[in-house]
Amino acid sequence: SSSQNVCLSVCLPSLKEVLKWAESFDALLANQYGVAVFRYFLRSEFSEENLDFWLAVEGFKQTRPLKMEAHGQRIYREFISADAPRQVNVDSFVRESTNQSVRHGVGPTSFDQAQEQVFNLMMSDSYPRFLKSHLYTTLTNQSTVDNTVDQA
Repeated sequence: SSSQNVCLSVCLPSLKEVLKWAESFDALLANQYGVAVFRYFLRSEFSEENLDFWLAVEGFKQTRPLKMEAHGQRIYREFISADAPRQVNVDSFVRESTNQSVRHGVGPTSFDQAQEQVFNLMMSDSYPRFLKSHLYTTLTNQSTVDNTVDQA
């Protein structure tokens, strides 16, 4: 699609970077282009809230203590609570334990279980589909073409 081509032309990383994403899910998440392209893929599957939650918790862990409570409450309301507009897929035990943790005062580890469950879901479900997707294969082919041109 033309919007996919726009994303690819704007977000085009090197072939080395693109191939590294296939080595591990962590490598994909550690790369800004990887995160952008993976988000684009998740949006097409209507599941980008998983990545957004994971990234929000990563940012939350860096939050200064004075702002942690408010930041944690926002994450909880957006992604975890029973009526969250962008609710992530975590089991009832994790949802309830996160609820208890947030109710008793948000701390740096309040979202650890939920974040781990969402990470594992993306790694075992979305990530393998991403690597087989037209988006990823197009990117590896496009990067190959660009690298060949650069080396000529």
